[in-house]
Amino acid sequence: MKIHFFASLWSKSLWLCLFLLAGLAPQALAQVVYDVETPVESLEKNRIEKSKSADKKIMGYRIFVGFSAKRADATEILNKAEEKFSETHGAILIYDEPNFKVYVGTFATAAEADAALADVKKEFPNARKLRMQIPNPAYKDSPSN
Repeated sequence: MKIHFFASLWSKSLWLCLFLLAGLAPQALAQVVYDVETPVESLEKNRIEKSKSADKKIMGYRIFVGFSAKRADATEILNKAEEKFSETHGAILIYDEPNFKVYVGTFATAAEADAALADVKKEFPNARKLRMQIPNPAYKDSPSN
């Protein structure tokens, strides 16, 4: 019993000494200095401000024109939509499991979407306006999704 107590006391003392030594050890201080050219620095500041101020996606509208579980069928719908609206609104195919969905345009306001919906309904009578996430027009580097 005495040996067990002694070993336990010894290990506790060892941990206490290590803990105290770690706390008293001198802390290494380091400072990193970047030497950056002024034009690069200003471009980086502008990029950071832009990413903070303009969200990459906003709530807006797209016009839903059709869908299919088969990519080939959805691509046919996409090709028809691009043929009719590529110059004015554009068309996009988005996979939303389990279907491939085809949308026309990205509109920031409901009024813009309503105006385009009238044109789209001539080719796609079942088209409808949907509120969803769209790329922010103010953010120029945004992807098309």
